[in-house]
Amino acid sequence: MKHTIKYVLPLFLWAVAAAPLSAQIDSIVKGILDHAASQSRQPQPQQQRRTQTTRQSSSPSRQAKRPFDGTWLATQSKVNPEGQQMISRTFTMIIKEGKATKTLDTSNASSPDKPFYASIYELQRRWTYSSIDCTEQGTSLTIQWSPGQLADWTPKTIPNPVVEGFGAPIAETSVYKLKGDDLTRINDPNGLIYHRAK
Repeated sequence: MKHTIKYVLPLFLWAVAAAPLSAQIDSIVKGILDHAASQSRQPQPQQQRRTQTTRQSSSPSRQAKRPFDGTWLATQSKVNPEGQQMISRTFTMIIKEGKATKTLDTSNASSPDKPFYASIYELQRRWTYSSIDCTEQGTSLTIQWSPGQLADWTPKTIPNPVVEGFGAPIAETSVYKLKGDDLTRINDPNGLIYHRAK
């Protein structure tokens, strides 16, 4: 009898203690499942859906890229009509969101018997321009440029008035045609072609 009590009593105590614990676990699991089910049945708020749609439509990857935007480079070299100077020009044009700036770096090299000033045979100048108006129409771009502003020159031993006496670029309107990575100025007798910088 003592041996039976010895084995039955712990078994009885374990069964009594396990019954409430099992019921508690069942209640907790059932509560979690009920809560998850009620959340999935609730409709998504209208305001939250609108915000997500707005974010998706305004993402940068979905906005159309402007075909003319970027940095464009062109170079040109020629000898003046008298054959006394070699003129090299480098144009850098930056177009962004309907506005443009242009830099013209010009290098003039004179013949030994015709110095520019005193004993100076080479003159470098930098001119800057800003767009007054930019009009895009398909693959055509028209830019109305301000007059060129002298930004820098070398050598500095040549006085500013003498440098400006060599001529300053005037205001002008340029018409460009886009084809791939080339932008050709079509109203230029020299047929200046800009290439998109990589």
